[in-house]
Amino acid sequence: MSEARSWDSPDDAHRLIAKALAELVAEDPTIPPHPYLSRHLAQHAARGRVLDDTHVPLAILPWESSRNVRILLRQTGATQQQAWLEAWAGIEPFVRDADPDSRLTSLHLAHHTATCRRLSLTARPVSERRLAGSRITPLWSDWTAPDNVLAVSDTLVESLAHTTTATGRTLLISGDSHGTIRMWEANGTPAGAPLHTHGGAVQHLLPLPDDLLVSGGTDGAVRVWHSTRGQQLVEPVRRPRTWVSALALFEPADGARFLLVAHSDGHLTALDPVTFEPADTPLPDLDPAPALLTPLGPAEADGSTALVIAQGRRVVVWRPGRGIVHTSEHQGEVRAVVDLPAGGRYAVCDDSGYLGFWDMSTGHETVAAGPAHDGPVIALTTLAVDGRQAVVSAGLDHTLRVWDADTGRPVGGALEGHTDPPVALTTLPGEGQELVVSAAADHTLRRWKLAGHGTRPGRPVRRPVTAAALPGPTVVPAPLAAVADGAGTALWNVRTGRHVSLPPGVPPVTAFAWATVYGDPVLLSAHSDAAVRLWSLYAGNAVTPSLRDTLLNHSLPVQAMTAFPHAGATLLATGGADGSVRLWHLGDRLELAHWNDHALSVRDLTLLGTGEDVLIVSAGSDGTVRLWDPGTRQASGGPVHCGQQVVHAVTTVAPRPDEAALIASGGEDGTVRLWDPATRGPVGDPLDARDGAVTALASFHTPAGRPCLAAAGPSGTIHLWDVAARTHLLRIVTGNPLSTLAARQAGEPFTEHPVLLAAGTAGVCMFDVRLERLL
Repeated sequence: MSEARSWDSPDDAHRLIAKALAELVAEDPTIPPHPYLSRHLAQHAARGRVLDDTHVPLAILPWESSRNVRILLRQTGATQQQAWLEAWAGIEPFVRDADPDSRLTSLHLAHHTATCRRLSLTARPVSERRLAGSRITPLWSDWTAPDNVLAVSDTLVESLAHTTTATGRTLLISGDSHGTIRMWEANGTPAGAPLHTHGGAVQHLLPLPDDLLVSGGTDGAVRVWHSTRGQQLVEPVRRPRTWVSALALFEPADGARFLLVAHSDGHLTALDPVTFEPADTPLPDLDPAPALLTPLGPAEADGSTALVIAQGRRVVVWRPGRGIVHTSEHQGEVRAVVDLPAGGRYAVCDDSGYLGFWDMSTGHETVAAGPAHDGPVIALTTLAVDGRQAVVSAGLDHTLRVWDADTGRPVGGALEGHTDPPVALTTLPGEGQELVVSAAADHTLRRWKLAGHGTRPGRPVRRPVTAAALPGPTVVPAPLAAVADGAGTALWNVRTGRHVSLPPGVPPVTAFAWATVYGDPVLLSAHSDAAVRLWSLYAGNAVTPSLRDTLLNHSLPVQAMTAFPHAGATLLATGGADGSVRLWHLGDRLELAHWNDHALSVRDLTLLGTGEDVLIVSAGSDGTVRLWDPGTRQASGGPVHCGQQVVHAVTTVAPRPDEAALIASGGEDGTVRLWDPATRGPVGDPLDARDGAVTALASFHTPAGRPCLAAAGPSGTIHLWDVAARTHLLRIVTGNPLSTLAARQAGEPFTEHPVLLAAGTAGVCMFDVRLERLL
């Protein structure tokens, strides 16, 4: 019998276990590891304080099934090299059920975008750019992704709360649009089974002592749950054809507390918070409209309590025994009211962008903050930031902002990261500092550490890319990419890593196109002022954009452009938010035709080759795809009614080299549909992305000639399909919404494989695609 080994601490044991398990991982990431390795190696490394790339080999990450690397990294604070671990943690919440090829490929791209920002194509040898088993080779990226995702929800989270259980655990609670209540550990892992209301959306949550939870939803029902047991105890109130507009626990200064329930018809109900039977207590009379209820703690002067009631633009302060004592009117509909710890004070926000602080005893505003947001203020919560009481506001502009509750002044800069408006806020206890948790329409729950927020520099946030494009192989010999975001517009040389910017002062760019006019390469940029500008690119041997001309006639910004040769000239098709498609002669700077058949905005344009000629294809918000003949300058047949709600994107692809091209449309319903341009009928079943709207499409052929489609959207996942076989090939997960895809066929100056450019809220990235093994 071997001699028993003793360790100085449990950390030593876990460290040795992690080391031993790491040695069992095959170097080839395509070989599945033993289930114990994929489930527990990272946990042993974290507990042994060796959670790094050495002790958790890269080859295990695509198979890692504990889904907690992100959480472990937050807890360990290890200083060892963790580039691959951090890359995996950034996309892990979004990977879900992706196959191993997709996981490894997504990890490869995530690592490149995190470690090689703006690094030129020649700065690293090809051997370092390749990764065994990955289906791509990253070429270039300018990507800055947020890293504070706490959890990802399949449904829209509409309410948040937190509670401390009888055993001392702090839990985050969420209610969603499907009537489901979920419990989360403070680190983002699910805690227990979800609670299903089998009713409408859960828009209000109110934790009570003894692990009780009250929920109110759009089905008009109030339900009481034992949160840790996962049981519904009672349904004390149900008002059909109404919804619950507020839940509040109110305790008058001279009486027993009671649970208040407000419905959308202005009906107010009081319940005993122990028995949940109706409580006999005087209540204010409300208008027949939804009400928000906020109890105010005892005022410092007389110890009295009050109830703030907001209905529409009106806010009243009600005191038991005295009735309504104060009334105020606001410019916009009030969206939230919160009680401030300083007795008798509260904060109010509304749809006009207003945020103000009020005194219960006088009914007057003490200080106004703002303008708080660029648009409506949606939600509020309170917490202490660096020893001072603060209010956090969430706005329709996708940001959170922090305000000093005494002075109304901003504390630090805006908190950016959500890609859709935050709809709910709450706080969580943290290590010496409360945390803010926000839920947004982007289906993410994010947490924000505010310690030092007012003194540390604001974190740089990448402005969303508004347009990006690759030149065709016959336009520009250099490997250029045009990229525009909130900071400006630049032409990047992927091979050298250098860039040149468009002259300052031009309005924001909404679309790009590349063209050759009389033998010279030209960049076309559409702008927010509805103009299209033509830029000559070369002065001598250097790329130096100079303004060549401006095209006007659209009344709203152009959202898509495509240039093409036709009858010895270079033509440009533009599609605008004004619903028109216009055709231009670039050499003469003349408008040749315009079509106004789309009832709403034109979202995308592409070209359809018909053998001897070409047709312009447009996709619109009216749900149709339409074809236009640049030769006759007339519509080519009737519209294609796609049945996809909004048609965001369109491209063309030939199933086989000897077959006519089909039209592919990407819709709001999350599908890609193929259409026969001759019959205007569908071809085969839709290709379903199953993760939200398709807002960008691109097509390309593999070196062997196989036709492929790429689709992306707000989910941040790029889906690749083999068109001929109608098979889904790959999911490339980025974790950040994408708005643009562009493809370039194989060939210099990039690579012998087709190249994809993807751009969105986190920036832009380029990679070649190697799908041979998947076909």
